[in-house]
Amino acid sequence: MNKLSTIIGATALLASGSASAIVVDGVDFGAAGQLGHLETTTLASTFINGAFNGDGSAQQLFGYGQVNTVNGNSNYASGNRLYFTFQYDVTSFSNTAVGFSNGQANFYLGSLSNLLNSDSATNVSNIQGLSSWANFAGVADASGNDLNASGTFAGASLSFASTGLLEVVGGSAAVVNFLDSNGIATGTGGFADAAIATSGNNFLLNVNDDTTGCTTGQATVGQWCLAGSADIRGLTSVSVPEPSSVALLGMGLIGFGASSLRKKKSA
Repeated sequence: MNKLSTIIGATALLASGSASAIVVDGVDFGAAGQLGHLETTTLASTFINGAFNGDGSAQQLFGYGQVNTVNGNSNYASGNRLYFTFQYDVTSFSNTAVGFSNGQANFYLGSLSNLLNSDSATNVSNIQGLSSWANFAGVADASGNDLNASGTFAGASLSFASTGLLEVVGGSAAVVNFLDSNGIATGTGGFADAAIATSGNNFLLNVNDDTTGCTTGQATVGQWCLAGSADIRGLTSVSVPEPSSVALLGMGLIGFGASSLRKKKSA
C-alpha cells in the first residue's frame, strides 16, 4: 500500500472514530456522551417510619436496581447491564416529607437474570458480586440533605418522589475522569457530578419478598415495600473533536501525503 493510500485510510478511521460511541469501561455513552449522560433505571427500596430506631440510631434507607438505558440506548454494554445498590441515613421524617444524608450509591457491571425472579436480599447479594464500576457519595444541597423526598410515608398507600445530588468517589481512572465534571451547582457554593430524580409506590412489588403489611399500613422497617424508577443526569468531562475539525485535519494529512508523493516522483 502506498503512502497516500495509508494516509487516506488512517484519515477515514479517524473520521469514523470521531463519530463513534464513547465507551467507558464497557459502557457505551453514545454521541450524547460528548456533552452529558442520562441513565434511566428501575429500583426497589425499603420501608422507613421515622428518623430513629428504638436504640436511637438513625434509620437507613436501602435499595437496589438496574440501569435500563444510557443516553437512550438499551444495549449499552454489549449484553451486560449496570446494576446498583444504595443506602442513606434518615435525618428528618414526617408522614409527607423525608430528608436523607450520608448517601452512598455503588454501580456494578455484569449480567443477571430478571430481578423479579429472586427476592430482594438475593438480588442485592448478586449485584454486589458483579464487577464494581463506579462509586458515588451523596452531596448536600441548600437544604443540608443529600436527598429530599415528598409523598405518603405512612398508611396503606405509600408513594414517594425525591431529588438529590451525587459525587463520583471511586471506580477506574477512566470512569472517574469521565464522570467527574462538577457540572451541577449545589446551591451551597459547591458542585456535584450528577442529579437524581426518583419516584415510586407500593402498588406492585416483588412477589418473592415478604411484603406482609406493605399495603395495609402495618409494614415494619426494612421491608421491601416500595418500587419505582429513577433518572440520573450529569455532565461529562470528555472533550471530543468536532467533525469539522477532524475533516480539516484529514484534508491536511491527505495534502501532506500527496505533496510527499510528488516530491518522491520528481526526485
